[in-house]
Amino acid sequence: MKSGETWYEILEISSEATVEDIRLAYFEHARKYHPDTNPGDLARDWFFQIQEAYETLSDPKKRRDYDESIRGRKNLKDLVGISVKYSSSTIPRLNESQIVYVMLELNSLVELDRAKIPQNHLCLVIDRSTSMKGSRIEMVKENILQFIEKLRPSDVISIVTFNDRADLLITPTKVSEINLISEKLATIKCSGSTELYTGIKAGFDLLWGNSASGIRKHMILLTDGHTYGDEEACYALAQKLHTRGITLNALGIGHEWNDVFLDHLSGLTGGSSIFISSTGDLRNYVQKLSESISVTAAENLAFDFQSEDGITTNYIYRLRPDVSVLPLEIPVPMGEIYYNKKSMYLLSFTIPPIQENQKSVILARGKIRYQPSIHTDRKMRLFVNMTLAVEGTQQILNPPQEIIEALSRISIYQMQEKANLDVKNGHLNHAVARLGSISTQLFKLGNPDMALKAIQEADLIKTSGKYSKDGDKQLKYGTRALLSPEVEKRES
Repeated sequence: MKSGETWYEILEISSEATVEDIRLAYFEHARKYHPDTNPGDLARDWFFQIQEAYETLSDPKKRRDYDESIRGRKNLKDLVGISVKYSSSTIPRLNESQIVYVMLELNSLVELDRAKIPQNHLCLVIDRSTSMKGSRIEMVKENILQFIEKLRPSDVISIVTFNDRADLLITPTKVSEINLISEKLATIKCSGSTELYTGIKAGFDLLWGNSASGIRKHMILLTDGHTYGDEEACYALAQKLHTRGITLNALGIGHEWNDVFLDHLSGLTGGSSIFISSTGDLRNYVQKLSESISVTAAENLAFDFQSEDGITTNYIYRLRPDVSVLPLEIPVPMGEIYYNKKSMYLLSFTIPPIQENQKSVILARGKIRYQPSIHTDRKMRLFVNMTLAVEGTQQILNPPQEIIEALSRISIYQMQEKANLDVKNGHLNHAVARLGSISTQLFKLGNPDMALKAIQEADLIKTSGKYSKDGDKQLKYGTRALLSPEVEKRES
């Protein structure tokens, strides 16, 4: 049972359920997760668990044996709390589509016990193609050693290097052996082309092959180039990473890497992509990573939900602990929760015209599955019900301040994304106009450096028809960083 839940919990039934209850629950869940209707590795994995649950619980002897095996299993108290805020307290009865925004906040309900922090295994997958030669690979080597010095002596590191083939540079090694790791890093030589799948697959095999329990597993990909022809294979592998509880964070170095690809790749695991333009950027990331892995309260979050017929999920942004646009496939990989820090998400839904006798609107109903870091090996569930009553015929907008502030910054980020598309499609006047609007909004938010960057890029597009070398990525990741509420606190 990979999930750690009991078969009863997987089918969402009582341990006293009748044979008919079990049968009905099985058919309901099997329809929902069948590969024909819900493609993807995570849904398929759950479908197989549903089948196994049914095969066990529908057979009287197997069920008796199973009940005996879980007898005495203690009930765990909730480890994660939830708070939901809406842009509107009710839905008016309108004969037109409406948009509703939801702020979802998750937080740990238990205190950090540093004596119980699990061991971490970090697998670094490093691009050693020709373009990494020189200052880039030296920057990576230097920061890896600094990173290792910030970890606990019991933590484990492994390193895979790749170009058009992958090599295991360092087998899982405790970070206390920093001299050995330093010697191995010094042997990295850059040559060849970039084939990301080979590197990620080698890292996956290494992490998944280490079957020791109680170890948290992470993959960090560092690359400066495009991959060609293996994108779909990489996406499928990322889904497998998520089903195995492994998060991938992707670091793009320089300006030639494919940000759209790395965004989606890392997002499928609950991770994110990071733009590295300088040694300082990499140093900052290393510092944040070393701090976060020791205070993770829950990981491998996945939001499995259904909406009422006709409702569309427009987007889900993760605002904390790091900023990312989440993939909309169900279940949605949501990332991690840290001790003493909220995880925040903004969801946008489009609601169709309200029916005459409709009393309420179900935006999303389901559960968030998560793996606690130190209190149990079992996966836990947090039930979510985003339902609003239908009242009146006038739209009354009085959204919480947190939603207003998030939307103002999201609009800047989305405008920047549209400007990028305009440049790619040759609509240069549209791109220049959007960048002008972005600069105005950034000045209002008190971010003059980013505002001036938008103006400079607009001027360059006017004269050359393109961004500067890494101008598009600077604006993308700069405006994305503004989505974090922590940025606002630093600016105020």
